[in-house]
Amino acid sequence: MRKNKDKKNRKYILLEMRDYAQEEFDKLIVYLNSGALILTIGFVKDITKITEKTDTTLLIQSWSSFVCSLLLILLSHKTAILSTDFELKDKETISDRFDTITSSLNWTSFIILMIGIILFITFITKNI
Repeated sequence: MRKNKDKKNRKYILLEMRDYAQEEFDKLIVYLNSGALILTIGFVKDITKITEKTDTTLLIQSWSSFVCSLLLILLSHKTAILSTDFELKDKETISDRFDTITSSLNWTSFIILMIGIILFITFITKNI
């Protein structure tokens, strides 16, 4: 009996740790996207000279990536809430679907953030 209780406590602690890590991940993605967007918009002119001849396609794509990543994180927050709502209503199958959607949105947001950073670095490298 004691082993069962210890196992349940351990599982509860691990779930709490995972939830905390997920919250921190979401915050970090928002901070990184917002910071990248603000810094690149605010300081791009200090890093490289932009003239009428400068091809700003990569720069605009990087900004679009940061905005898209932010929007995906916002959407993932909503799907996480929906997942919890369905879990509270004992609709586990629907809740699990929203968990999967939330996870996919988080990964996609992360990948798009990385793409945005790569696009910006490429823009700077080509225009220094």
